[in-house]
Amino acid sequence: MASSTTTSTPTPTPAPGTAAAAFDKSSEVYERMTGGCTREVAKFLLTLDPKVDSSSVILDNACGTGIMAEEILGLFRDAAKPKIHAADLAPSMISNFAAKAKIKGWVVDGNGGDLLTVEVMDAEDLTYPNNTFTHSYTNLGFPFFPHAEKAAEHVYRTLQLGGTAFVSTWKTLGYMGPLQEAQRAVRPNEAPWESPMPKDWYTQEKLTQVLVSAGFETEKIQILTKSVGYRGKDLGDLLDIVKTGFLAIVTNGWSEEEKEQWVKELPNALTEQEKESASIEMVAWIAVAQK
Repeated sequence: MASSTTTSTPTPTPAPGTAAAAFDKSSEVYERMTGGCTREVAKFLLTLDPKVDSSSVILDNACGTGIMAEEILGLFRDAAKPKIHAADLAPSMISNFAAKAKIKGWVVDGNGGDLLTVEVMDAEDLTYPNNTFTHSYTNLGFPFFPHAEKAAEHVYRTLQLGGTAFVSTWKTLGYMGPLQEAQRAVRPNEAPWESPMPKDWYTQEKLTQVLVSAGFETEKIQILTKSVGYRGKDLGDLLDIVKTGFLAIVTNGWSEEEKEQWVKELPNALTEQEKESASIEMVAWIAVAQK
């Protein structure tokens, strides 16, 4: 399946200081920084009904490096494939995904019949026509949209009647405990670092409210939870992932000696089970909403 990369005119760009801008800078190491948990959620979404088939028309919304689309395509290796549109506001995420798609040779006929399009596009201003998609996936993107209700309206607008939106957010960021415990060991009198994810997004009520505001009916929204792992190949790898992902932001403004001490404290902040499994539990909220 070939990928075609299209951009709007003018091409949207992430505003400085936003989550999209941060993701744009970290696209090269994004999946490693997630410890595989984002892909694990994506795989779970594809087990939910209604499942995709070769006739589906799919949106991978806020697609990042294309994890969701890649998992979908993996289900159809030797069969007719569904049509997928993938979009993200971070240009580097899109360029990385487009390059991966080219390398993998996702080609239909090479004559404009590509089943995968990869585009730079703002989730709050999707340019797809009304009633386009049978399935719309937004995997762990909504808490980081500046105007989530607006993004939800576009998800609803672009779904076909009877189509289904799958939206995941975080209920529990398991790595927050070890990050903060290691911080307290070095700077006990300092307020602990907090994730940029707004606190109300840890509740299912926020997820439901945003979808209802967009037009989804409450009785057509199902809320599930899914436990996944923030994992390393072994304990050393897990600690390296945590260090790579969080050292700069958690210890911003610290001395080099304090930063080194924080890294040394990380193993002490993990439970014995986390050390043994090289995994920290994360829990996702998942909404399945039919139009």
